[in-house]
Amino acid sequence: MKKQRVVAVGAVLMLAATAGVAGQASKLDFETDAIDAPPKAFSFALTGQGRPGVWVVNKDDAAHGHVLVQSDGDTTDNRFPVAIYNEFSGTDVAVSVAFKAISGKGDQGAGLVWRYRDANNYYVTRCNALEDNCTIYRVVGGKRQSFMNKSVTVPSNTWHSLAVDAHGDHFVVTFNGQVVLDARDGTFKEPGRVGVWSKADSVIAFDALTITGR
Repeated sequence: MKKQRVVAVGAVLMLAATAGVAGQASKLDFETDAIDAPPKAFSFALTGQGRPGVWVVNKDDAAHGHVLVQSDGDTTDNRFPVAIYNEFSGTDVAVSVAFKAISGKGDQGAGLVWRYRDANNYYVTRCNALEDNCTIYRVVGGKRQSFMNKSVTVPSNTWHSLAVDAHGDHFVVTFNGQVVLDARDGTFKEPGRVGVWSKADSVIAFDALTITGR
């Protein structure tokens, strides 16, 4: 059965998302976005080197409908395309997304970004279907610094869920509903935007990006 379309509650919901009001949620399912075009309300950036990502909306299976895909398989290793949602900025936030690793010989990494300042400064947690692990990083001056990692099974071409709950310096990451990372870090304390992330030649589909201000 095709997923239900999420209807925004006019300007009230949009303003709540932009301000990061506690308890207000936005769910982005890309159903109203045009196929083969970038989604509305997003901006795109590149951390590292190589080609910028190609972020377009594709049609997936009946359950997921329209999905956001990073479709450029540039093999540059130090390449991290990011898609950032423009209508939210906050410090404490819960963010979740569904993802599917479609292809990639060097990497099949899918990530969630929060407290995004710019392309070189943010937090990201990612799961990799080739490495079978989930990791949490701070990206400082364009350099990734891992501060927790756990082995998990991440099959390719299968939909998974990834979520982070950020409160102060405390970050709890869940994968397919199970807590996999519970970490603390105080590098970025100020509000920032949220989004999704990929690495190198990873071709990844994303759906149901949900953002809740805390």
